[in-house]
Amino acid sequence: MGRKSKDTIQQEQLSESMKDALKRKLCEMSYFEFFKEAFKVVEPAVELDINWHHKYICQLLQKEAERIIADEPKKQDLIINVPFRASKSLMCTILFPVWCWIKDPKMRFITASYSASLSVEHSAKSRDVIQSEWFQKNWGDLFSIKPDQNTKHHYVNDHTGNRRATSVGGTVTGAGASIIIVDDPISPKQAASQAERTHANDWYNTTLYSRLDNPRTGVRIIIMQRLHEDDLSGFLLRNNPDSYKHVCIPAESSKILSPKGLLKFYKKELFWDTRFSRKILQDYKYQLGSYEYAGQLQQQPAPADGGLIKKEWFNVEKKFEGTEYMTWNFVIDPAYTSKENNDPSALLAYSEYEGEYYIRAVEEKYLEFPELIKYIHTFCKKNGYNRRSKIYVEPKASGKSIVQTLKRNTRLNIVEAKPPAKDKVARVTDILSVLESRRVNILEGMWNDNFLAQCSQFPNARHDDMVDCLQMALDLYGKGKRITAFR
Repeated sequence: MGRKSKDTIQQEQLSESMKDALKRKLCEMSYFEFFKEAFKVVEPAVELDINWHHKYICQLLQKEAERIIADEPKKQDLIINVPFRASKSLMCTILFPVWCWIKDPKMRFITASYSASLSVEHSAKSRDVIQSEWFQKNWGDLFSIKPDQNTKHHYVNDHTGNRRATSVGGTVTGAGASIIIVDDPISPKQAASQAERTHANDWYNTTLYSRLDNPRTGVRIIIMQRLHEDDLSGFLLRNNPDSYKHVCIPAESSKILSPKGLLKFYKKELFWDTRFSRKILQDYKYQLGSYEYAGQLQQQPAPADGGLIKKEWFNVEKKFEGTEYMTWNFVIDPAYTSKENNDPSALLAYSEYEGEYYIRAVEEKYLEFPELIKYIHTFCKKNGYNRRSKIYVEPKASGKSIVQTLKRNTRLNIVEAKPPAKDKVARVTDILSVLESRRVNILEGMWNDNFLAQCSQFPNARHDDMVDCLQMALDLYGKGKRITAFR
């Protein structure tokens, strides 16, 4: 083969140059095109499997950026709920701020996630893209990061634009932003804790919400998988729904899909049939359990068919055999207040006989401290208390005072239970094998429906005090360890 002529080489070079220029122009005009090209920089060893949602979300984000640059007023902030492993952080938190700086390097960003390490990781990846050979070749002349203000969590460019990463609960004092991005404000583990959920929601409301430089144009973007009915998405959509455009993309088509027009993109009723096939989704259901699947994949954290605990695991009996050999013990889960918008106090009577567990009664009561003291005595006496019985009181809220008062003023055998070492979901997970083996029997009564409903909705129900009592009761018998010899 002969050598290429000088003209041929020049034409090829010109052609490549024109291709590069065209790609650069397309990336500038379309965030979706930029996302596809920048993905190769962030994940050079991974081939991007493009799905319809990538283009849709990229276009949503682009509209917000262009509206801000044009100084046009905002209609709504944005909430996006999408399954995990759908490139949400890459699209929204890592690459979007980089593209915005191409359009206007004066733009300012605050990004937040549930942990400082995750927030910093996102921020550092954004900076890595900016400093990459690919980006510098195409847009290196537009701006540069100031060397004296260049850390992984906070960096500033020479056009006054900046990017600040923080965690939920972190400080943003003195900081402002054109766009605020909240990416997974709580983890699945944190979502099981009411305190963690409240902390995240309060921090958003009281600290982060007010940090827009211009509330008229600036936008708040929350992108996350759903984890609980009271997670940040649920909290905002319940309390101020008109302020947010809600994009909800479940793994399987359902009535919660929003906007409804997105249904046309679903193949075989699946959001992403190559990444989340029926078989893969079935595997996730098995591994995660129904309540986690409902939240993280379906974006509906309170499934109709229940959560961790199934109703059918409980045997409902008209009467118990062998009651003369049973010693009835009691668990008390005290409330913080008596107001009905808070958790009630719960009381449970239970026993164990020949490898089976028996729940005689469970009650919820909204009672002030003096009335609760009186009722504990009444509840225990009517449900089989004798000299061998023990009454375990969880040492939260007024628990310690209850123990002290009852020990001082009654002859009841009161025991202060040990403070839990794990979160609620982990504690309930420890007793699932006992429940699923159908070794828990409950006495037929008016209280059954309320008890079973709360169990089946855990951890997504508003109240979980009766579940706390159930967990404590089974835990006190060793999570089933004592009964292995019987089975």
